[in-house]
Amino acid sequence: MEGEKKVKLLVYATEDQRTRIKMTAAKLQMSMSQLILDSVLEQVSSIEALERKEDRA
Repeated sequence: MEGEKKVKLLVYATEDQRTRIKMTAAKLQMSMSQLILDSVLEQVSSIEALERKEDRA
């Protein structure tokens, strides 16, 4: 990942959703951005794995 250019990931959320995300991130000692990015990438990996499994079937 070294040297990779980072770009912003925009997330639209209500104030309540923002608060929930912020509180959860704090419990995990993470920033909101890192929690969101990690969660999204986990979902992407799961979907990619399912697609690979379907391609092999």
